[in-house]
Amino acid sequence: MTTPSPSSAPSSMEPVVRSRVLPRISFRTLMIGTVVAAVIAAIARAAGDGATFAKAVTVAIALLGLFFLLAAGAFLLAWLTARLAIGRFDNTREGNPFAKDQLPPQLLKPREQEL
Repeated sequence: MTTPSPSSAPSSMEPVVRSRVLPRISFRTLMIGTVVAAVIAAIARAAGDGATFAKAVTVAIALLGLFFLLAAGAFLLAWLTARLAIGRFDNTREGNPFAKDQLPPQLLKPREQEL
């Protein structure tokens, strides 16, 4: 009778498959986030106590957060507009005018005199 080696997994165990739905957060990432949050909280408390430099840092962090919030909003607005309009105004299936040996319609007339 053979005994299974400790390095081989029993057949009843399923392999660990990386999830594509939720991001994997390591303990190191969690600890770094905690340290950053603690430093920001200490600066905010110093700003509340009246420290001028801490007030400036707090305003800079708030403006940076506001910038990223507005950038995400602008991206979502553009993405949503493109997503809703791509089905109505998509004319890529009509073909390429260059593939049919014809010129595209000219919006501006050429400046040079034709020979």
